[in-house]
Amino acid sequence: MITDASPLPAGWIESGRPLEIDVGCHKGLFLAEMAALYPDRNFLGIERQAERVERTNRKIQRLEMRNAAVICGEGHETLRTLPSEVADHIHVLFPDPWPKRRHHIRRLIQPSFIETCLRLLKPGGILRLVTDDEPYARDVRIHAATVPGLVECPDDREYPLTEFQKKFLVDGRPVYALILRKPDND
Repeated sequence: MITDASPLPAGWIESGRPLEIDVGCHKGLFLAEMAALYPDRNFLGIERQAERVERTNRKIQRLEMRNAAVICGEGHETLRTLPSEVADHIHVLFPDPWPKRRHHIRRLIQPSFIETCLRLLKPGGILRLVTDDEPYARDVRIHAATVPGLVECPDDREYPLTEFQKKFLVDGRPVYALILRKPDND
């Protein structure tokens, strides 16, 4: 298992392969499916629950995926350990919305988190934020607007559904996505 002490597998940065980060990768369904769909890219999952990390690592090993790995750690804190301009995509899919007003401080997506993501993204990189909670989606949009350096953009890329997304589709619940791009250096 990879830990916060060694955030990326040996050789990933030097390989020059695009890197996508899945913050809060849960049981690794999205991570594994993306790694299978895009074998020319590396996929790093971050998950705080050790049993989920172990389960995902077993799946990665069983499928012999050399382009996927999982870090056991807290999302924002782990991202802070990564070098600047290392990621091509950062996915934050259905983070806990902490719906009670007094708990909003615990939400992952705050301006400081978005600033950290901006630092990690390569020029042209994408930050993809997805939630099923409409008030959280509104707050995410407000937070994103306070961070200069990211612009909203369309995303026509196809993604596999997450476990949560499958459930929400069955329940008929809407999903809200905000796609932000770090402009290219010209």
